[in-house]
Amino acid sequence: MNRYTKQQKDKITQFRTITGSSEKIATDCLKNTGWAIDAAIDHFYTSGLATQASGLDLRAVEALYQRYKEPDDDAIAVDGITRFCEELEVDPTDIAVLVISYYMNAGVMCEYTKDEFTSGLIKLGVDSIDKLKRRLPDLRAEIRTDNKFKEVYAFAYNFSREKGQKCVMLDTAVAMWQLLFSVPEQRWPLIDDWCEFLTKHHNRAISKDTWLQLFDFIKSVKPDFSNFDENSAWPYLLDEFVEYMKNKRGGGGQ
Repeated sequence: MNRYTKQQKDKITQFRTITGSSEKIATDCLKNTGWAIDAAIDHFYTSGLATQASGLDLRAVEALYQRYKEPDDDAIAVDGITRFCEELEVDPTDIAVLVISYYMNAGVMCEYTKDEFTSGLIKLGVDSIDKLKRRLPDLRAEIRTDNKFKEVYAFAYNFSREKGQKCVMLDTAVAMWQLLFSVPEQRWPLIDDWCEFLTKHHNRAISKDTWLQLFDFIKSVKPDFSNFDENSAWPYLLDEFVEYMKNKRGGGGQ
């Protein structure tokens, strides 16, 4: 690795630690993605390299699906997901389960189709519960990075919708926000105030626009609103939240 910079060498080491791949595969993936570590890891798991590099047993992946699927349906539902989490020794509300669902590109909560489950395990580079257990610390570490958190945050909206619904029910949105912003590096000091405001003054389903705009709001507006521009095109709900917080803090909206 002598011809690489220290930063590039560090990324190769980080990539290999997370994926268990060879130096050559790590270097090739990083080069192909402009040395972007998150993109390189995604490429590794989505391109089929993970299967080749780790010698995944696809029959074992299929067996896991059969173990958890419903007896009379071709999908894993609530009971199967509960068993899946029990064997992983994680609570279903653990942030790592959300990241696993993200890798599976699951369409809705409490259900994994066969394609979602099997392709997700392949992306994760695992063919057994023990291997997936060993990956849990990596998954929790991944979502602490800004790029991965943004991707999981965007995924979480559609994932949280009930089948046939365009918007996310308020109680589900609140629970998901509380989970997402429990990630140490992504904490938002106003999350409890935001959820309280919605419960008291909104009490309606959350649109995708509000969901995505809140992320931008959190990343650009300081918690004391000192840089909040009233003329910016924020959704009305965020304008009302700022007003609510100013009144709550005794500012009277001034």
